[in-house]
Amino acid sequence: MRDRPRLLPAVATLTAAATMALMGYEMARSAASSIFLAHNSASRLTEALMLVPPVMIALTLAISLLLRRFGASATYAVTLIGSGLVLAATSLAARSGVRGSAFVLYIFAEVYIVLIVEQSWAFINSLFTTGDGKRWNGIIIAITTAGSVAGDLLTGLLSKRIGSEQVVVCAAVLTGAAALLSRRAFRLAGPGRTTADQQPVRFADHFAWDVLRSDPTLRRLALMVVASQSISVLFTLAFNRSLQVAMPLQEPRTAFLGFFFGGINAVAFVLQLGLCPWLLRRFQVRHILAAIPILYGAAALAGVAVPLLPVLGAAFFISKTVDYSVFRASKEVLYVPLPFTARYRGKLTIDALIYRSTKGVASALLSVAGLVVGVLPLRLYPLLAAVFGGFWNRISLRLPEPGPTAKR
Repeated sequence: MRDRPRLLPAVATLTAAATMALMGYEMARSAASSIFLAHNSASRLTEALMLVPPVMIALTLAISLLLRRFGASATYAVTLIGSGLVLAATSLAARSGVRGSAFVLYIFAEVYIVLIVEQSWAFINSLFTTGDGKRWNGIIIAITTAGSVAGDLLTGLLSKRIGSEQVVVCAAVLTGAAALLSRRAFRLAGPGRTTADQQPVRFADHFAWDVLRSDPTLRRLALMVVASQSISVLFTLAFNRSLQVAMPLQEPRTAFLGFFFGGINAVAFVLQLGLCPWLLRRFQVRHILAAIPILYGAAALAGVAVPLLPVLGAAFFISKTVDYSVFRASKEVLYVPLPFTARYRGKLTIDALIYRSTKGVASALLSVAGLVVGVLPLRLYPLLAAVFGGFWNRISLRLPEPGPTAKR
């Protein structure tokens, strides 16, 4: 990392901002899921997820326009403040019984955090070399995970006392307040670090489609994200279907989800500090990324054999802990040597738009299948997850390995 005395404080400050935002997200996610299930059947989750792609397209375009007009610093701050306002408004509307507000809250809770997280990593990757990424990514993720664990624990402790809707309001305050730290981080880094190398000209350029087609790393990253998120939605739907049957009451379910995700983040924290740095130093990134779906496939096959909440919950738990630790730390290393367009617009398209839109497309296909054949058997979800794991494994093995001293 060049100019280390100045850039290390910038990375630390931005990490603190992202930690606050993730603390808020964990509170919003568990509460929004429980609020949704209080107003809707779990079968309607696919309908909500189907609306994620158009929302992601609109928000990704908005981020690109803000980047072009105001730059990375202002765009990040606007994203944080705007997200907090929407969370607060929709949660209060749900508490007042406004029709459809729980639906909107759930959808927004699904999409907003990826815009924040990917902008955070785009900033950090702008300051790192490949060696810095292998050394620090796991530690940075561990710090932000500590905030996530705190958010989950607060959700578990507060949901029965103040209600799920007020938990979301607390999350909104944390998200908006993170903007103060983000502004300082960009000032410490200096303007040259996040200056665009190429402004979008055509409409498609805002989504960096030309870069995705021409760059082999981004192209394979996109396919890998499609596979990983298809697995995620399959595990999510299987887990929620079994959860609604096992825990029909809202507040106990919210508390359970808070502690459940707290456990996920606590285990991820241990992996981030202990396993990620060791793996990234010892093995090639593509081999690490290829091993992850093998683990997912084993968990999925267990869910096929025993489709009950403890087993499906364990599969979901494993997928989330690895996603938040090894997968994230490894994947981010691939972005470090790429130019601004790849690190910001390309990354937003892959890790925000494609990341979340895949859930919507997968949910739409499952909904159509349900309309044709009726209620899908629970075993089908983990079975399909194992199939996507095989595809992910093949794509990962073909990723180009970043050089040990590669720079932007």
